[in-house]
Amino acid sequence: MVLPIRLARKLHSARTWIALGVLAPIGMLLVSGLMLLDLRRDAWDKAEQTSRNLLQVIARDIARNAEIFDLSLQAVVDNLRVPGVDGLDPAIRQLVLFDRAATAQDMGVMLVIDERGDIAIDAGAFPPRKGNYADRDYFRAHKDRAGLGLYIGRPLISRLTGERMVPFSRRIAKPNGSFGGVVLGTLKLTYLSRLFDQIGLGKEGAINLYLRDGTRIMRQPYVDADIGANIAGSATFDHFVSRQSGSIVQTSVRDGVERYYAFTRIGELPLVLNVALSTKEIEAEWRTKAFVIGAIVLTLCGLTVALSLLFGRELRRRAAMEAELATLSRTDPLTGLANRRSFEEAFDRYRKDARRTGKPFSLLIVDADHFKRYNDRYGHTVGDEVLKGLARCLAASVHRPND
Repeated sequence: MVLPIRLARKLHSARTWIALGVLAPIGMLLVSGLMLLDLRRDAWDKAEQTSRNLLQVIARDIARNAEIFDLSLQAVVDNLRVPGVDGLDPAIRQLVLFDRAATAQDMGVMLVIDERGDIAIDAGAFPPRKGNYADRDYFRAHKDRAGLGLYIGRPLISRLTGERMVPFSRRIAKPNGSFGGVVLGTLKLTYLSRLFDQIGLGKEGAINLYLRDGTRIMRQPYVDADIGANIAGSATFDHFVSRQSGSIVQTSVRDGVERYYAFTRIGELPLVLNVALSTKEIEAEWRTKAFVIGAIVLTLCGLTVALSLLFGRELRRRAAMEAELATLSRTDPLTGLANRRSFEEAFDRYRKDARRTGKPFSLLIVDADHFKRYNDRYGHTVGDEVLKGLARCLAASVHRPND
């Protein structure tokens, strides 16, 4: 019984209702905050999954085309080793050497370059076009290092067609193992441009393909000045080459935009691919939802707090009025002393205490002599003043709270 009584008293307390009115909105804010954080996590999970899927698709396409190019180059190297090829008619030899060469709309040129750097055989023309490539990086790399395998060079502008291309090359070895030239195949950058343009990553999203030395081969959106630029040494690229694949949030050294980068190396090729999504665009939809939900929740919480304060104020006013009425019901309006009702309650309480404790209590009766005669002679107004004065004297003579 004690607990329900205490609970009832608490529920009738204005402070209790104000506290509940404040704590409830705080709880709503906490729950809403957790929901918004969960929605934000969902947005990031979606971005991460999308980035991984795009990386997988793009890397697979590039790896497949690079493999086709490499097989074509190896076929030419193998055909050059076939006995009697050098003695064939030049036109027939061209057909024999390039019979397994890849043919696609994005393939640039395929050449056999001799040890001096001159074009010896041209898959696209007979007689071969003229040109010397001894100054090219891929030519010098194969000349200086035997067993280099497939070499993917920096993007360049073709001297034969004037188009931007990526060179793929393999070393030709003479029977004695010395340098005998290079087989070159080039891939037009239009292939990468068309591949990347099919993917929409927002206004500030980007796709980048790099060599492992930091040279940018292609970027979407395409900017001509970006092609061939080297970002080696930047914190972002150092992270790319430190692992096989992964993700990181960094600010771009190119344009200062913070992006979420998902990256991977493409097989065993010296290529690094990344898909970059702007963090602002990842959270753009979430921010809109957060703003709407936050505004609604804050409005409701504000209304709840305001109504709780108003309700608490009304409870305080009601309690004050009840206390005032209780005081008036136990007080004589003329003298301000406790009235008969209050006397009877006090008398009953002290009588019970006396019975319980065995201790006596005293009752003092004060009589105003000849008051009726005085009241009749001088009138009720003067009589009332006499009673008030008497009440003041009695109140001044009481010094203990229990008296």
